[in-house]
Amino acid sequence: MGQVRPGRPELPAGAVHGGRRPKDFVQSLGRGIAVLTAFDADSPRMNLTDVVQRCALSRSAARRFLHTLIGLGYITQYGSQYELTPQVLELGYSYLPKLSVADLVRPHTEDLSRELGSSVSVGVLDGMDVRYIARINAPSALMVAIRVGSRIPAHRTGLGRILLAALPQQELDAYLSDAGRASGPRQLSSDDRAILLRALDTTRKQGWCYVDQLLEVGVRAVAVPLHSRDGELVAAMSASLHDAKMSKRNMIEQFVPRLQERGARIGLELRGGIEF
Repeated sequence: MGQVRPGRPELPAGAVHGGRRPKDFVQSLGRGIAVLTAFDADSPRMNLTDVVQRCALSRSAARRFLHTLIGLGYITQYGSQYELTPQVLELGYSYLPKLSVADLVRPHTEDLSRELGSSVSVGVLDGMDVRYIARINAPSALMVAIRVGSRIPAHRTGLGRILLAALPQQELDAYLSDAGRASGPRQLSSDDRAILLRALDTTRKQGWCYVDQLLEVGVRAVAVPLHSRDGELVAAMSASLHDAKMSKRNMIEQFVPRLQERGARIGLELRGGIEF
């Protein structure tokens, strides 16, 4: 911590996109941004010497920029060490409302699909159905034909059970009443209703959902909720397999932590009330 990574090029003070400065380029602003962006996952804390080396600044200039950013609330100081504050997230939040949930989750679902070797989906509750707003299909000869925009009865998916479990009791009762009168795949018999209620209770207690062959023979899925940074439930995310080789226990142990970790990262980018 606090060391310059070997082989990493320095962040030249005032560097700009394309390597050319416009005529009215403000050098001090460029240097301040260079200091701000010098902090990363490998060097979350740095001392003054580290910043000097990374940003190609004099010690006096680096100190002035650091103290200015401290005054603005973007950096905090612990002894001789400097660190970003959560306020830096606000720099990107003004742009996020222009993006839909589908835009925001796409790179995350792509990464998860590669990591887990599974299909990854994100869905929202739309009436009695889950509407898929993002879907990455894992290569498989037995792939389920689900695409963005597909609608599936909520109680028949892990995504749906996550979303149903979070409903206020009055809304859940209305859903169950409608499902009891429905026909076809949306229909819930009295026995199915009892099974669903037990499953929803388990989902609430553990914070995730595992389903086995609920949607189609051989398909198993694990689902977790996606909350905005304000705590609002925005959507649900699942990873599914059509693979009998992995046991239920192994699937839960491998998938749940990764889904939850990725869900927490997505939550930092989600505001309540953004569009789907």
